[in-house]
Amino acid sequence: MLQMYGLPGTKKCQDIGKVFVNNRLISLLEDVVKDYVQMADESYMDRITSSADWEKPLEEIIDLKRLSQDRAFYSDWLDINALAPNSSSPQRAMDDFFSLYRLLKAKKEYKPDLSMEYTLYAVIHNEQDICEDEPDLHERVQRVPEPERSQMMEDLLKEAERLKSSEPEAWKETALEIADELMSYYEDLEKYIVTCFEDTDCLFLDDMDEEKMESSGIADYFGVSILGDSAKVEMEGNGQHYQYRVHAWDLEEGSPSENTL
Repeated sequence: MLQMYGLPGTKKCQDIGKVFVNNRLISLLEDVVKDYVQMADESYMDRITSSADWEKPLEEIIDLKRLSQDRAFYSDWLDINALAPNSSSPQRAMDDFFSLYRLLKAKKEYKPDLSMEYTLYAVIHNEQDICEDEPDLHERVQRVPEPERSQMMEDLLKEAERLKSSEPEAWKETALEIADELMSYYEDLEKYIVTCFEDTDCLFLDDMDEEKMESSGIADYFGVSILGDSAKVEMEGNGQHYQYRVHAWDLEEGSPSENTL
């Protein structure tokens, strides 16, 4: 699950909302894959025999391991749709996409690498554009299903009433209108740029890669966090000791691994 920021409401409200937002992000990444295999490479659709198959987990109907090594997925889709930074190599861009997918499918909350944040930012931004171009087919605002939404609104209404009572001169809106605005941080795709990102430093990657950001001093000057949550794997053999940095979510028990993709 993605680490999120500044969400309104109590912990219970936030926990419900985080799952909703995270699942929506998973759907957006899966839509990227589905659009590619339907429009650019139908050879991935052997396991799909009916429209109902699309409701199954993506890894059951699409060979994601093969796709993660398919350069055409980068050149014909990720690159054309600007879903990877200009500074990334094709394989790095595909690794970031599927690493982000594994992060979103993990149970605990994790912060992605800077380049993965770029991919997530681009996917969200592209979907916003599609929502504007095709409002009948793509909804920018999607409601949390009931009864969870009513539970969240009850909590957010209490927070709205506290805000109004503490600073009545600052709020012209009713408590219900304020609660609706707070709920939009979970339901409105435009607000995901705030809730899903601590900052937009990932956009530096359009001009330089991480190594140049560090060597030029830009990373230190702007406090750019390049690495996400990582873990170290230690191995010994032939009298030698090795350490490897891996994504922390890839070590989580029960989460999708690179081998299953």
